[in-house]
Order: sequence, then structure tokens, then C-alpha cells
Amino acid sequence: MNLWYKKSSLFVLAGVSYLVGQYFRGVWFQHFSINTCRYAVDSWGTFCNSPYLSQGYAFILLGEYLAIIAIIMLFTNAVIFHRWLRFSLYYVPIAVVLTFWMYPTIAPLGGVVPISQGVRLFGWLYIIITVAIVFISWIRVWMKGRTSTGKVQ
Repeated sequence: MNLWYKKSSLFVLAGVSYLVGQYFRGVWFQHFSINTCRYAVDSWGTFCNSPYLSQGYAFILLGEYLAIIAIIMLFTNAVIFHRWLRFSLYYVPIAVVLTFWMYPTIAPLGGVVPISQGVRLFGWLYIIITVAIVFISWIRVWMKGRTSTGKVQ
């Protein structure tokens, strides 16, 4: 598979995740004849507040973080992309297991900490590590290019 197809699949995955999050956020269930919603009103308007549709925001965050990572990955070559992919094969399952293990939980002052907080925590860490992998790989390629031309010894 071409590297550009692999990189563009990250954008597709980000878009699908974002749209799934928008769907499960509950805005689309307002006018159903079957009453599956407990309508709630906030500054954004009226939306469906069904208890089994509360995970939409986690998917929205996931889509946003994947879009940021897809933009970062546009600036990589095949070697860096495969290095990041190997890292992702370990990081993503571990982050998913830890997120479901840690969240939702009860906050010390009361209330529930939703699963979207776990997506936010591990999502930003994923972005930071992705930037580090790309930056360190760029430096290695640059230094290797300089030493092979004889400029630095």
C-alpha cells in the first residue's frame, strides 16, 4: 500500500470517529417518536440526554486528536511512519485498557469523572510522544546525512 494512502487513512479514521461522536452525542435523537431521550437544555440548545449515549464526547475528542496526529504524520517519510506505527501498536491497546480501567470514576469532591477525561489524558500524551518520535527521527536522519557527506566528524 502506498504511503500516502496510509497517511490519508488517518484522516478518514479521524473523520469517522468525529462523526460517530457527533451521532452518539445525542443531537440526532430529538425528534424520534420513540422516547429514548431525557431532553436536556444547555447553552448549545436542546439535546438528547440518554444514559447510553453519553460517550459521544469521547469519540469527538478521539477524532480531534487523530486529526492532529494525521497532520503531524504528513511530514514523515516511510521509515518514520513505520516507527510511529510500531509504537502505536503497543500504545493504543495499553491506553484503551487503562482508560476503561480508570474511568469513569468518582471524584474526591463528589461527582463522576467521565471516560472522556481518559481519552483527553492519553490523547495528549499520544500527540506529545508522536511529535517526539517525528522530531527525534528527523534529527537522526539529518545527522546521518551530515556525517555521510563529511561535514561533521
